[in-house]
Amino acid sequence: MMTINKGHEEKPVMISIITVCYNAERVIEKTIRSVMAQTYPWLEYLIIDGASTDGTEALVRPFAGQGVLQWHSEPDQGIYDAMNKGIEKAAGDYLYFLNAGDTLFDPGVMERMAARCTPSRAEVLYGDITYVHPDGRTEQRMYGSSCGKLIYYLTGDCINHQAVLAHRACFDAMQFDTEHYRICADRDWMLRLKKRKVPFVPIGEMIAYYSLDENSASVKNKTDYQREAKYCIRKHLPWGYPVFALFEFCRNSRVLSRLLHGVYRVLYIRR
Repeated sequence: MMTINKGHEEKPVMISIITVCYNAERVIEKTIRSVMAQTYPWLEYLIIDGASTDGTEALVRPFAGQGVLQWHSEPDQGIYDAMNKGIEKAAGDYLYFLNAGDTLFDPGVMERMAARCTPSRAEVLYGDITYVHPDGRTEQRMYGSSCGKLIYYLTGDCINHQAVLAHRACFDAMQFDTEHYRICADRDWMLRLKKRKVPFVPIGEMIAYYSLDENSASVKNKTDYQREAKYCIRKHLPWGYPVFALFEFCRNSRVLSRLLHGVYRVLYIRR
């Protein structure tokens, strides 16, 4: 288990919120406003932009003059490369990634999260998120204690990073793997932490509204997503690959996928 030296002086937990984006003028403002509305005073907010060519910068610049928000724009090699750049620039004790288009659940969520943080221990805190469908429907995705266990990843699922607040040491030890992943690097990162026995702590708090985008990489590039997910399990949990393969078989069967989806909704979805 990773440990951290702690001084005698107690200080407030600093949280860095990181949004990576590219050509996000249509959705970025609501994300920024949800962060700027937070009641917790020890926040920094970094927007890591991939050299947008639309009006993203014009929307962000006025907020950057208010002190909390930092704007960085340069070409990158994809979302995880941008996330790694955010990690390197962040000064917080804990880091949280909020995608452009997503919003924090309410103004007090970071204050409640900070109250759960343990500055002296490398850990991952995770809560729940609310899915926002393209037609405006919402559903709550609940991540209970079982979702923090290794065996959960054999189902082919993982915790959305919008539900995760992680200690700085979890990123200092390992950033996102941009060599092998374009879609599943967050899954790989979580499994590497699990193998190091970093605690995953469920907190039972709704953290964010997660916009379900039909243009997301995992939807548009289903073949690449499946290939990366298989590679990730073979790499980290080879003993459990037959279980993962069974779930994949069920997903590829019209009848069995409906049954599997029904069980998933009973266990994890609330309206």
